[in-house]
Amino acid sequence: MDFKKRLGSIIKKDKQKNPQYLIEVIKSDLYYLLNNYFEVDFDNIVVEVNMEVEKYKISISALGERQKMMKVLPE
Repeated sequence: MDFKKRLGSIIKKDKQKNPQYLIEVIKSDLYYLLNNYFEVDFDNIVVEVNMEVEKYKISISALGERQKMMKVLPE
């Protein structure tokens, strides 16, 4: 299932029942993405999702310790 479908499914199922679950799922996805590029702790990722006039306002903040070196092939 692609990300857009997964997020849509989660929002429809759990946004009213358990909004914190949605936030934890988004944090988890962001953690695995950001961890490819930075030393980041899961607890240093903050996600807020608020409803604003039929749209969602999503705020994301993350604190990374250091940038990871990218593996590149020599020229």
